[in-house]
Amino acid sequence: MDKISKELKSVAQEIFLKGYEKASQSFSSLSGEKVNVKNFELFFGEAPDLLQKIIKTKKPSILITDIIGEAKGRSYLVFSEKDAQAVPDMLIQKMKSLQSNPDFAEIILKEVDNMVSAAVITELSNQLNLKIYGDVPKIIYPDEANREWLQDEIEHNENMFAILSSANFSFEDNMKISPYFIWILDKQFFSVLNQKKFSHAN
Repeated sequence: MDKISKELKSVAQEIFLKGYEKASQSFSSLSGEKVNVKNFELFFGEAPDLLQKIIKTKKPSILITDIIGEAKGRSYLVFSEKDAQAVPDMLIQKMKSLQSNPDFAEIILKEVDNMVSAAVITELSNQLNLKIYGDVPKIIYPDEANREWLQDEIEHNENMFAILSSANFSFEDNMKISPYFIWILDKQFFSVLNQKKFSHAN
């Protein structure tokens, strides 16, 4: 991967943070509480290196969304074991129609992924003038997220560059969740981000 400049990091940081802030607004609507984004961080790296973080997360639940359209990519939304239990337990109180559904936890986690990944993908689309969309997410449970699965993902994304984004979503009742995203993006994203960097500087 080419060296990432400070200017490019700044542009990416701005785009992703706007996406997270819009996601927090959706979280607020869904939960009925004010939700703030805190401790937002963004890192660039090689896809295989950043994907290794998943195996270091204890019993992760992973939501995978393919990015389709004029540029290709994939996002991995990773919840710790604690957050994967806390989020459905909290939101089921507001989503009463799901209370009798035995799969409510999976449905809610997918809804959260839809909110957060869609907010970032929409911001990428708008800011980079790319027609891109998020596909339907799929969930990988902790017992599936083993080294064999990870190795397949690494081999599939061997020559891609990646962005790791993380933040705390803090709720009014002092609850916070800290999922992180790994975004695998093709060279078209990198090229357009670089063009955005130059127009940003002028």
